[in-house]
Amino acid sequence: MRFTVGARVPAADIETVPADRTSSHEAHGGFSPHSVRLAWILASAYLLVIAYASLQPFEGWRVPAGPVPGFLAAQWPHYITLQDVAVNVAAYAPLGLLLSVVFGAIVGPLRGAAAATLAAALLSLCMESAQTFLPSRIASNVDLLANAFGALIGAMAAPLLAPSRALGGKLHTLRHRWFQEGMAADTGLVVVSLWLITQLHATVQAFGTGHLRATFHWSRSVLHTPALAVGTEATVALFSLLGVGLLLTAFAKPGARRLPLIGGLIGAALLIRLFTAVAIVSAPAPFAWFTPGVMAGIAAGGVLAAVAIRLPRRGQLLVAAVCILIATAAINLAPENPYQSVPPRLLAGGASHFLNFSGIVRALSELWPLIAIGFLLYALLDRRR
Repeated sequence: MRFTVGARVPAADIETVPADRTSSHEAHGGFSPHSVRLAWILASAYLLVIAYASLQPFEGWRVPAGPVPGFLAAQWPHYITLQDVAVNVAAYAPLGLLLSVVFGAIVGPLRGAAAATLAAALLSLCMESAQTFLPSRIASNVDLLANAFGALIGAMAAPLLAPSRALGGKLHTLRHRWFQEGMAADTGLVVVSLWLITQLHATVQAFGTGHLRATFHWSRSVLHTPALAVGTEATVALFSLLGVGLLLTAFAKPGARRLPLIGGLIGAALLIRLFTAVAIVSAPAPFAWFTPGVMAGIAAGGVLAAVAIRLPRRGQLLVAAVCILIATAAINLAPENPYQSVPPRLLAGGASHFLNFSGIVRALSELWPLIAIGFLLYALLDRRR
């Protein structure tokens, strides 16, 4: 179409952005209202995970000999390492990011980042103070500083993820190219991302979550045998990958290629598991977790996923819920592996501040099936398109 000076342009040929949508994004710090609402829900959930992890093992409570805030004036510990500080920084960065999105929608990005950092630091202070009542935990001013600094990093990074920024815009475009619109799809993607984070749990079977036997001291009546161990590993890997994969593809757009999504999910989980063995556990055999049972479970899960992705959306959600339940039951009924050793730094009562980060990952791993099943039930009962 050609235009001349003074010519009237038809309204249908002009692409405009709805004023209410633009003003809504600006009023919420660059994020949409449902993104802010999702960030608030996730921040509340992550706060509970931190509290759960910080107060493990929930026994042996006693009144401390000295004043509760005495750890604030303690000297720098001799056993602290750079890696211990780094992981404690990483533990509070997600909380700072989420709280920055929430507070930024109310008071603006800059003040929101400051408020998020202060709130996370106060939470860390409360958790460290509570640990003085637990003989198996160590309250530390180093942890408090590392947690506050991690929250500050996360809070400062939050504005970069807004759709109006370069990085946030690319992520926003990629997300909307592959997945459906709405709060349910966003929440589903977060649940899948949390499952990937649980693979940092170094003392649980590969791809397994919901292992509560050690936390609640459940007795074991099943003896370890090679055949039973291989079968259990295959069962956990198969149903975990199939359940999480269907949870992911259930919210993919009709034209999206679902098999590459599941393949990417499995590849990311394998890389995280390898990183855990190399960087966290420092295992002499970094591929020891990649057993024949795990390999069989991955192969069988891939074959079944190729069939199950053809189900309608509600069918995929239902099968995903059943698979996650089976995987959780299997990992709790499986015999304990007598050949698996736990790194000393991950033992409760050990002298490493790495335990704080490990506790958060462990808590997330134990609670993830409950989070996933709750979300899947919500998605199944929600009949809105």
